[in-house]
Amino acid sequence: MNPRTRLYLQKTTILLTVFLALRFLLPIILPFFLAWATVCCLNSIREKYHLRLLPLTISYLVIFILLTISTAFCTYCLLHEPCLELLPVCRNYWNRLSEYLDWIPEALSGRLAELLPFIFTGCFGIFLYLISVLLIAKDWKKVQSLLQKLPFSAPVSRAGHRITQSVRGWVRAQFKIMLIVSAQCAVGYYLLHIPGFLFWALLTGLVDALPVFGTGTVFIPWIAIVLLQGNYMFALWLFVLFLLTWLTRELLEPKLLGDGLGLLPICFLMSVIVGLKLFGALGLFTGPFGVLLVRELWAELERSAPPGKSWASSSGDEGTSS
Repeated sequence: MNPRTRLYLQKTTILLTVFLALRFLLPIILPFFLAWATVCCLNSIREKYHLRLLPLTISYLVIFILLTISTAFCTYCLLHEPCLELLPVCRNYWNRLSEYLDWIPEALSGRLAELLPFIFTGCFGIFLYLISVLLIAKDWKKVQSLLQKLPFSAPVSRAGHRITQSVRGWVRAQFKIMLIVSAQCAVGYYLLHIPGFLFWALLTGLVDALPVFGTGTVFIPWIAIVLLQGNYMFALWLFVLFLLTWLTRELLEPKLLGDGLGLLPICFLMSVIVGLKLFGALGLFTGPFGVLLVRELWAELERSAPPGKSWASSSGDEGTSS
């Protein structure tokens, strides 16, 4: 078998392996994978500040649980009154619409019933994640030793390290943009006399940092609801704030992100859309991650080629070799 054919077969094998792993294996091991990634981050902090891993992990878990409970409580307090005010308006429009489309309420109730198992599964997944973080931190050296014995652990580890470096730079840039957008929203929400403006500003900035979503995910439905209520001036100011945050991201993103993850914007968007189609909601993240993993494993394959017979040159015209 000539080198070029062997290269194509190996790259195809990597592509199929990554797809099958993301499609069937990752949903099963996701809480454990996230727990391992969390302990990796905590271990880096431990090495930097000379701390003990287990107490640091317990502190992280306590902070995580407290933040989750606080966020849920603040969300309930902030959404309770607005939801009560919007409920009659939404019910009025819903009743008008349902007169023409009688099938909508039944379809919606059926859809909600389908979502209940996913909600319970998500809660159980969070519980598994918290327990796994503690157990992995307790036996961190043994876990790492076990992972190093797995097949192809070395190339996957090197590829994962490069992906981590790329993602780190991307996250830092997104965090800076998120802070700027959140500050703009905080000032705008304060001037518009919105209760809990700091919380909503941070939430808007967080949504803006997510792939594909952007501030339009928050502002466009909000503007539509305000227009339905007849508050046109408030809707206008929200639209101005939306344009300001959108322009901020468009101007800052090329400068702060640079090459980012090393993917063209159109490739990144395609990876997200294909990921959503293949893997569901999880594909929002697994799509780009899968593309990065395949790219880095292909790079490892080319690096492992014998001297004088690189895989890069084998993809073009080459002389015959015996």
